[in-house]
Amino acid sequence: MSKLKKILFMAAAVFSPAIAFAQEYTTQSGPQDLFAAEISTAKKIIDMMAEFGVKYSFQALGGILVVILGMFLAKFVCKMLGNVFEKKKIDVTVAKFMLSIIKIIIIALAMLIALGKFGITIAPFIAGISVIGFGATFALQGPLSNYAAGITLIFTKPFKVGDIVEVSSVMGEVTDMTLARTELKTLDGTVIFVPNKSIIGEVIHNFSHYKKLDLTIGVSYGSDVNKAIEIVEGIIADEARIAKEPMPKIGISEFADSSINIYSRLWCDQVDYWDVLFLINKNIFGEFRKNDIEIPFPQRDVHIKDKA
Repeated sequence: MSKLKKILFMAAAVFSPAIAFAQEYTTQSGPQDLFAAEISTAKKIIDMMAEFGVKYSFQALGGILVVILGMFLAKFVCKMLGNVFEKKKIDVTVAKFMLSIIKIIIIALAMLIALGKFGITIAPFIAGISVIGFGATFALQGPLSNYAAGITLIFTKPFKVGDIVEVSSVMGEVTDMTLARTELKTLDGTVIFVPNKSIIGEVIHNFSHYKKLDLTIGVSYGSDVNKAIEIVEGIIADEARIAKEPMPKIGISEFADSSINIYSRLWCDQVDYWDVLFLINKNIFGEFRKNDIEIPFPQRDVHIKDKA
């Protein structure tokens, strides 16, 4: 019981000044004056919010509309210019680069105008962006070098989308080019992204639209080599997927230990590479059998000398 008394005594000591202040304020001012003061404060806040809304709401709405119109304008202009570039047969990579730059410029201008509608001064904003950009060039030297290399590739055009190239120990068809990287698709369907800075300064092998296909067929020394070459030429001529230009090259490439090697250099679309290779090998093997042309296996003659 003594503990409860102590707790009540401490609570009375803490709250008694606040109770006394409230009683004194109510006695002097009265409850009505207290509520009137609160209503007056709330009214001032509402008036301030209404004045702010009337003053800036139309500016904010105008800024948002400017950004939306800028995005629609950028899309419309890019679509229209894209059709023009397609009719003029401008390179796909160059066209994509120019359209992306135009789109960025239009949207950036719309955003600057919108900032002016919000009451933000544009000049200090541009100055701040320039300072940030200057600092970012040092922090992003690696990525920025990719963009610089991308611009060089786009305008020097050592290759274009659809070409078969070999660069940085990778060979494949160029399926896409951006400012940052080049996308290659290999024979097995693997998509490889090569940073543009790894391409600039490297030796680039451009096989244009077609992929090179090399065949080497060994014929025994006792077979009719001329007949074998005629068979290979006929099989290659009958295959429609082999490019006529550049023309296929066929002839004797080497006199090996066990065979006379007939070499064929062909070109075809990358997507047809494996099908063409398998079919030609199959047809050559069948025709050689029909015409008794031997494809030899490696062999070696060993002569043993008797010392006696």
